[in-house]
Amino acid sequence: MKKVVLFKSTSEDYQNAFSDSNYEPIFVEPLQFVFINLQGLSEKLTKNDYDGIILSSPRAIEAVSKCWSPSKYVAWNSKRVYTVGEVSCQKIKHMLGLDALGGTTGNAENLANLIASENPESTRFLFPCGNLRSEILPNVLGAAKMTVEPLTVYETKENEHLRERLIDLNENVNPCCMVFFSPSGCEYIYRQLQTFSNNLSLLPHFAIGNSTAHKIENLGVEIAGVAAKPKPECVIESVVEYFRTFEACG
Repeated sequence: MKKVVLFKSTSEDYQNAFSDSNYEPIFVEPLQFVFINLQGLSEKLTKNDYDGIILSSPRAIEAVSKCWSPSKYVAWNSKRVYTVGEVSCQKIKHMLGLDALGGTTGNAENLANLIASENPESTRFLFPCGNLRSEILPNVLGAAKMTVEPLTVYETKENEHLRERLIDLNENVNPCCMVFFSPSGCEYIYRQLQTFSNNLSLLPHFAIGNSTAHKIENLGVEIAGVAAKPKPECVIESVVEYFRTFEACG
C-alpha cells in the first residue's frame, strides 16, 4: 500500500477516504495554534454592532466556541454567518448551534464574491482570524463598500516537533507523495527541509486549494495536483488521477 503524507492533524474522514482507495495516510501537523484576544472577542460578540460574522478557518470557529454562550449571544441567531466549505458549516452548527452560509464556496475568493452578491453596501461583518490571514476577504468586501472588522484571535506557529517528523519521514517512511493544506504550513515545512539532505522535496506535491498551490509554486516546486474542493474525496481523487496518468505514461 502506497503511503501519502498529509500535512494536517489526524482526521477520520481523510483516513477513510485514503484507505478506501488503497493508500495509507501519514498525518503530520506542521502547525500549532495559540488563542489570543478571547476577552475582546467576547465583548465584540456581545455588542450589536455587526450584521454578520465571517469564520473562514477552523481555528476561528474554535476561538468563538471558547467564549460562546447561546443564551448570551442569542442575537446571532438572526445574523448572517459565513464560512468556507461544508465541513466548516457542520463544525459551526455543532459547536455554536448556528446555520452557516458558504458551504459550496471552497475558497476565500469565492466566499468574498458570495458575500458581496448577497449583502447591501454598508453591511458590517466581524472577522475573527489568525495572525497570518489573507487580505482577500477584506479587500473584496471593502471594494463592495462593506465593512470588515478583523480581530486576531489566534496565532499560527511552527510545530516544535516538525523537523524531527520530517527527518523520520525521509529516513523511515518512504512515501509516494505529499499533500499540503495551508500556505503557512508549506513555508514552515520547506524552511525545515532546507536544513537537511532529503528526498521529500522530490516527491509529487498536492495542494488542498489554489492559495496553497500558489505558495508551493512560489517556493519553486511544481504542483502535481490541486483538489477541486477542500474535501477528502476531492483530495484523494487528485492523487489517484495523477498516479493513474503517471503509470499510463510510464
